[in-house]
Order: sequence, then C-alpha cells, then structure tokens
Amino acid sequence: MRLLPAVAVLSLLLSACGQAPAPAAATPPVPVASDPAQAVLAASQRFGQLRSFHASLHMQGPRTLDASMEFVAPDRYRLQTDEGVQTIIGDTFFLQRAGEVRQVPVPPGLLAQWRSPLPADATAAELQVEALGEERVDGQPARRYRVRHASAAPDGMLYWINAAGLPVRIERQGQTQGKAFKVTVEYSRFDDPTLQIAVP
Repeated sequence: MRLLPAVAVLSLLLSACGQAPAPAAATPPVPVASDPAQAVLAASQRFGQLRSFHASLHMQGPRTLDASMEFVAPDRYRLQTDEGVQTIIGDTFFLQRAGEVRQVPVPPGLLAQWRSPLPADATAAELQVEALGEERVDGQPARRYRVRHASAAPDGMLYWINAAGLPVRIERQGQTQGKAFKVTVEYSRFDDPTLQIAVP
C-alpha cells in the first residue's frame, strides 16, 4: 500500500537529473473524531480536492534529502531539491540543467500520488488507526494518529490533521536495504491563489 509515495517519486526525479502562525490563544482546538479511521480517510479525500498546496520533505537514513514541492491543479508540480528547480506539467518533466531545458516523459499519473496521502481507493476497513491526542504543528493545533495497514511497514505512519480537517504532517519510519530511514512531509499553503507554475 502506498502510504507515503513521496520518497519514491523524488528518488526517480532526482535520478533523472509563509505566513506566520496565528497566536495559540486564537486557534480553536481540533475536534475529536468519533471514528479515527474515518477522520484520516476524510482528511486524505479533502486534501485530494485542493487546488494548490506546498509540501516540504525531509528524509534521514542512508541518504539525507531535503526537498519541497508545490502543486497547482490540475497537473502542475514544481520540485526544489539540491539539484535545483524542476517542473512537471502533465506527463512531461522539464529537466533544467546547464541553462538548457529538456523535456523528459514520466509515467502517466506518477505525480498524481502526491494528490492523496492515502491511496484513493483506501477504505476504513483496511486501516488500523489509533488516535494519539492533540499536538501542535508549526504553532497550530492538530490531532495525531497512527495509521497501520497489513501490507505496509508494521509501525505504519504518523498522521497529523489540523482544525480544518486537512493533513499537515505525515511521518514514516522503516527500512530500505537493511538500513533505517525516517521521512517527514509537511503540507501548507492550502488553496493559495498566489501559487503559480509556468512552463520553463
């Protein structure tokens, strides 16, 4: 199950080549969901309907990676990595290197996985979700959940949902080639009309 596809997507692309938070007192507490699995699924589905967002990724392990990504519907993505800025529009990767831009095809729908933290066809019956209480993310209240699935890593992932019912942080730990890794993805700038992605 693709609980966190961001790492695979970034690895593939790399191989080819804010506003201040409101005061704590002004923010209402995040409502407690009666069904944690439904809360996580609803947040993922709501996220998939956004017109734009910003994501920051940090990976620790055999390789350290810091990257960010911006999305503008329906199919525009901008990646910022140590290799520079790269743009993906539809199924075309605009590889920018040495002052030149080369168009490279990518598998159809590859980056669409960024549109939903959980697979679009996931159901509550497939998930084991444990509510872990409230925790602040970038100064804002959020509810933290542990999400597990039979086909994923035993520890599953941690999933933070804000007061608007949107995922603001996802964290996963596991092993790759026998070595431990930890990946954290944070989301912000939901439906920000100032996010624009032009053809390079």
